[in-house]
Amino acid sequence: MYKFAPSRRLARPRLGVVATLLLSLLVASCGTTAASVSQTTTTSSTTTTLAPQQRKLVFAAPYLPTNFNPNTPAGDQSVTRQIMVNVWPSVFYENSKYQTVLNSVLMNSAELVSTNPEKVVYQINPKAVWSDGVQISATDFIYNWQAQSGNPTIVDQGGARYLSNTTVGYSDIKSVEASHGGKTVTVVFKKYFSEWESLFDPLVPAHVAQQVGWNAGFDQASPAIEISGGPYVISGVSPGKQIELTRNLHYWGKAATIPTLVFLDDPNPDNYPSQFQNGSLNLVYSPASDLLYSNLSKLTHVTTRLVPSLSIEELLFNLSTGPLSDLKVRKAIALGIDREAIVSAAIGSYDPKAAPAGNNIYPPGIPQYQDDGSSYLTAAPSAAVSLLLSAGYVRSSDGIMTKNGQPLVLSISVDNANQQLLYVEELITEELSNIGIVVNPVNYPLNTLESSVLSDGKFDMAIVTESGSPNATLHVARYQSAGSGSTENYMGYVSKQADSLIQSASTELDPASSARVYNQLDQLLWNDLPSIPLYSVPSVMAYNAGYNFVGNSTSSSTIFWNSSTWTYLPPR
Repeated sequence: MYKFAPSRRLARPRLGVVATLLLSLLVASCGTTAASVSQTTTTSSTTTTLAPQQRKLVFAAPYLPTNFNPNTPAGDQSVTRQIMVNVWPSVFYENSKYQTVLNSVLMNSAELVSTNPEKVVYQINPKAVWSDGVQISATDFIYNWQAQSGNPTIVDQGGARYLSNTTVGYSDIKSVEASHGGKTVTVVFKKYFSEWESLFDPLVPAHVAQQVGWNAGFDQASPAIEISGGPYVISGVSPGKQIELTRNLHYWGKAATIPTLVFLDDPNPDNYPSQFQNGSLNLVYSPASDLLYSNLSKLTHVTTRLVPSLSIEELLFNLSTGPLSDLKVRKAIALGIDREAIVSAAIGSYDPKAAPAGNNIYPPGIPQYQDDGSSYLTAAPSAAVSLLLSAGYVRSSDGIMTKNGQPLVLSISVDNANQQLLYVEELITEELSNIGIVVNPVNYPLNTLESSVLSDGKFDMAIVTESGSPNATLHVARYQSAGSGSTENYMGYVSKQADSLIQSASTELDPASSARVYNQLDQLLWNDLPSIPLYSVPSVMAYNAGYNFVGNSTSSSTIFWNSSTWTYLPPR
């Protein structure tokens, strides 16, 4: 039997409900050896009034979700996952040390019992129950597999095809069978899938989804619909204002230490210092900026630190139509921008060792990372202009490239509340003007950018934050062609070679062999340029003195992977 070993350094891009973690671990443990982790800062220049932290923690969210099923394209957003990691359980979760850990509250065991054929046996905790009293069982596993299998003969409510983020792994399953009253689940694969621990994350309650629908049934926050199998339940919703989570009274595991979590809709970081001062905010976890870090660092009774992450700021191209369908234009842009200068200007003031990210698949800081992007480190405007001329463009008297009388004009989109990305956008706009490309910023609230602009292809270029992980399996869905089942390929990138490499890597038994194949894929991506990684994104974490956190994970749900164990001890 191949019993799952919690100490294996396997990591996953998504998160599960926390199992058993020591409450005594302090927030200092969330740091790594990276140089960008800062010391706690306190000054006496500003005072802060503390709220009753023992009962409620208020988190500043950049937006509130419009779909609460993170396994769908519409629900695959950072805040959705931050909320639902507390509500819907997963078989495994990734901790702050990049280790994949069995959720021992949900599961008694998960074992790889054979490799030919590959067979995994899951033993569900007999006490595991949804908050409406229905048992968590094999029925949930079967439904979640079918919804994400990509099988066109299995349809959602109204006969619609199931929409899922990816079919990777699920499409490789041959059967899912129940035994022992539905508390034993046996999964048999058609062919070997190495990252089987990444599946069933999270589990969507089958008996609810079958009634309301997988695709759109979870487009409203309600304890009657988003029933809980985790430590918290959605208990209150004020549209456009906040979402409140309280303890799940039917949870069979240890009760959440802090009774209430509040996700406050506040996309403006300028508000955070005053909210800390008046006690209406307790926690910030936000992409770093020099101004935000500086302002929060001045607060007393507030701990402020920079936290390294595996998230990457990435420039996406829409290859579907227009000038960016031409590889020469994309290569000219890659040669026209100076990634080293962008990194230095954007984050160099508070992270002086920051460097451009050189891999589309693996983020810097993990063993599998290799830098394949050295050809596009600094600007080479002459080479960029030559490429555009060879593509049939002519430089007009005003310096703008034209083709068939049409100027080369592109839009670029970022989160309009992210001052750092707005600055990067400005730099890119200026750099590309030097090679005759006109760039017009068209920016959106983050929720709109993530939920509709990208998915509907309403962009030319966009800078987005892509979460990273040592496990590449599910992240590479954005480079799979739509015909391979991907709904995350916003760029419209189509490559049979890329599809083949992704398929090959996912079936490798040896992790080192899998990494070699994924790095071959990265080299292909640097040649085809559907996107350009810019730099790793440090985060600012600020919280009232007295809170104890275990630490941040590497995935999009960040620190909320273990929020049921957070504690508060009044500072002396």
